[in-house]
Amino acid sequence: MPIGGKEEIDERIAHCRDLPTLVLGNMRKFSNRQFLTDGLTGEKRTFKETMDDALSIAVKLREMGVGEGTIVAFLSDTTIEVFTFEIAVWLAGGCVCPINGSLTIDEICQILEISTASVVFCDGGTLPVFEKVQKRLNRKFKVITDAKQDTYITYHDLLSCDGSKFTPEPYDPDLHVAYVLFTSGTTGVPKGVMLSSFACLTNGCRAYQEDSSSLVTSPIYWLSSPACFVNALLQGTELIFLRVNMSTKLQGLHHLLSCIEKYKPGKWMSSPSVLLDLANLPEAKNFDLTSLTHLSVGGSAILASQKKFICDSLFFGKNIIQERYGCTEAGLFTRQWKHPPPDFGDKKSAGVGTISPGLEFKIMDIEAGIELGPNQVGELFVRSNAMMLGYINRDMPERYSKHDWYRVGDSCMYDEDGWIYFKARVKEIIKYRLLQMVPLDIEKVVIQHPDVLEVCVVGKPHPIDGEHPLAFVVRKANSNLTEEALAEFVNGQVSDEKRLRGGVIFKSELPKSGVGKILRRKLMDEVQLENFSSQPKLV
Repeated sequence: MPIGGKEEIDERIAHCRDLPTLVLGNMRKFSNRQFLTDGLTGEKRTFKETMDDALSIAVKLREMGVGEGTIVAFLSDTTIEVFTFEIAVWLAGGCVCPINGSLTIDEICQILEISTASVVFCDGGTLPVFEKVQKRLNRKFKVITDAKQDTYITYHDLLSCDGSKFTPEPYDPDLHVAYVLFTSGTTGVPKGVMLSSFACLTNGCRAYQEDSSSLVTSPIYWLSSPACFVNALLQGTELIFLRVNMSTKLQGLHHLLSCIEKYKPGKWMSSPSVLLDLANLPEAKNFDLTSLTHLSVGGSAILASQKKFICDSLFFGKNIIQERYGCTEAGLFTRQWKHPPPDFGDKKSAGVGTISPGLEFKIMDIEAGIELGPNQVGELFVRSNAMMLGYINRDMPERYSKHDWYRVGDSCMYDEDGWIYFKARVKEIIKYRLLQMVPLDIEKVVIQHPDVLEVCVVGKPHPIDGEHPLAFVVRKANSNLTEEALAEFVNGQVSDEKRLRGGVIFKSELPKSGVGKILRRKLMDEVQLENFSSQPKLV
């Protein structure tokens, strides 16, 4: 039997499932509250100030033809103008499509072609990039920018209208596309995930339930940023966002610590890697981080021992971490703060929690075609009120509804209490002879070594055995840990097939995405291409 109850709807959106109508009503309701705070410039906006600007822009956008079916691409850093413009696009009836500005020209061209975006918002830094893109595509876009120039429509050009009498056009919240978020998936081909108005509201509800201010460090093109943004609009809470041109990684970490100390957010959704970097920074203890009471961690797996290291190093041992689990296609899966975080010694500390309202899951044995019960590892399927409508691509015509099961591609299990445990991406499972193993099981042992900060285990191809486990490791500061010592430590605690036969490779840092997610696939590719001069000595 599937676990959960997908028909549950959060009370915050039960009376209205239409994104622009609800957002506009809430901005009026929370009119005088602080809303947006730029952690770099210190600039602030109330809900009313943001609403007035968004309404004015919405009038102009509608005059420009933006409405139902219009996709507006955002090639920009996170700014007050970006968040305000997103609201204006919704009010006008359009769809928001954020794009990673650090992609190559060819990749940005490909995304714009797939999305069919006709309007583009750029900040001053990304405008030169977009001009190269526009030249490559050889077609005209309606371009809005916050840069001071005479060639394109400027953000401030759109603020001259009186939007006080503007009203959004009604539409079906289950079918209207409010966001298109691009994900490369497992093939590397960009896929634009279409999220409905109701799905966006559902993700906003799943993000947080607390009324304290929230810190956002995710870029606008990753699911957690829209979820936190919509959550702030639903809760009427302050959204503090960081942006900094980091000349060094250390500068960025210091900026982050300073902003937490200065603006005192109550909650923060972060990747594990950023928290581990902060915890490994000796001077972090000199900053006051006590305002944070709810720390959501997601994007990649985090081990119980890593949670403890972070809490001991940054929060005087206070356990404020809970994992978040989900995917762009089906939204956030796990329920936030229904339970207090498990003690670090509790077996549930290795899990990601129970599921959110509006979602069901089941664990399947694909080969046998049967559903599995508690404490059995198989593939995860979900049915979600935040399910995507499909991919915006003529080559991917399949459409989804909240009544369809979605195959996540993860190996998971659950216990008798419905607590979910992530094991691995199915395609990342290591196959040694006739045995299968999940990298996380080995990583849990590696990370127990007191000198290990981060680890990623992948399968190294072997002509006879299939694959051997290989550990990429980042040592803690000032550590002299050797490959031999770490392999001996691990091999003495694992079963024979999980021994580090592939060896140990130390790195100063592991490759990560723009949101701090470890790029396991890149390390797997590195192993595939690497021409090792000799066989590993560690067995």
